[in-house]
Amino acid sequence: MDSLTQIVLGASVGELVAGKKLGNKAVFWGAVAGTIPDLDVMFNPLVSETARLSIHRGFSHSFAFAFLFAPLFGYLLWKIYKKSEANFWDWTSLFFWGIITHFMLDSFTNYGTQIFNPFSDFRVSWNTIFVIDPFYTLPFLGLVVALMFFKKGSTRRLRLNYFALGISSFYLMFTVVNKQYINSVFESAAKSNNIEYSRYMSAPTPFNNFLWRGLFEAEDGYYETYYSWFDDTANLEFTYIPTNRHKLAGLEDTEPVKKLKWFSNGYYSITSDEENLYFNDIRFGTIGGWNNSNANYVFSFKLIRGENLSIARSFDGMKLNSKLIHDFLYRIIGQKVNSYGEITEERHDSSKRD
Repeated sequence: MDSLTQIVLGASVGELVAGKKLGNKAVFWGAVAGTIPDLDVMFNPLVSETARLSIHRGFSHSFAFAFLFAPLFGYLLWKIYKKSEANFWDWTSLFFWGIITHFMLDSFTNYGTQIFNPFSDFRVSWNTIFVIDPFYTLPFLGLVVALMFFKKGSTRRLRLNYFALGISSFYLMFTVVNKQYINSVFESAAKSNNIEYSRYMSAPTPFNNFLWRGLFEAEDGYYETYYSWFDDTANLEFTYIPTNRHKLAGLEDTEPVKKLKWFSNGYYSITSDEENLYFNDIRFGTIGGWNNSNANYVFSFKLIRGENLSIARSFDGMKLNSKLIHDFLYRIIGQKVNSYGEITEERHDSSKRD
């Protein structure tokens, strides 16, 4: 999840673990604990693009990291705050649960989290929530900020924190249940369209849990579709995405390509222009894909040939404009917009509303 969300979660966990003894110090250091795993990005300037794929959400997002480093951080803070009521185990618990809850929350997103590193590079990815979801974060943030104005150990402060953790956890569980419903819609639509597939994945689109994307893997390509809660029909449209894996001829066994295959969990497509070859991780789609856009993929890597093959992240697929945002918001509520800004399809029949 994004940094703000992890800060809020860590702050709330810190309050839960040590708030009665430390007050707002528990909130502050809980927020720090919730931030620590993402400090792995500090290594980015020091390593290759290939190495970054396995470092981020790697060891720092694992049980091993929590067990090894929580006591070290706990000892350090215990020494700094010798006069506080909190003992070594209080501080250690604060950091342990701050780190654990960080990577467990990350596991609900699409990116993948190596919670068993260094013993396994398997990436847990439940794909139920987007990395930035204001429906999860903003109520949580408001409640955590509010509790800081009450005295440590007070009943109101305690109840506010329980409510903050409860409502955020309830929303997270909602995303899990919602995914099961969305999957049933996708599976039914694939069957109706006679799509034969070996596996599929579903994930919410940015900033919401109402508009979802489905991706079905066939023999030589993928079938992509979108569905919103507010669509009146489940008669979904599918877009075919060829894999073009033949373009990787001679490069399949190179370390960068093997790492990209691992990172994408096998969901990839190869594209090219006059000069370059691109490895596209299609789990994240394209900006504007909900309107059958032919834009570049959000996660795309240029394959650079040389004495040794290397890769470079391409950010061409990250370009946003006001029309894309406008069209996206309309698509969430079940409508499509053409290039002139006109609604071309009302996927929601207003006559059926109460």
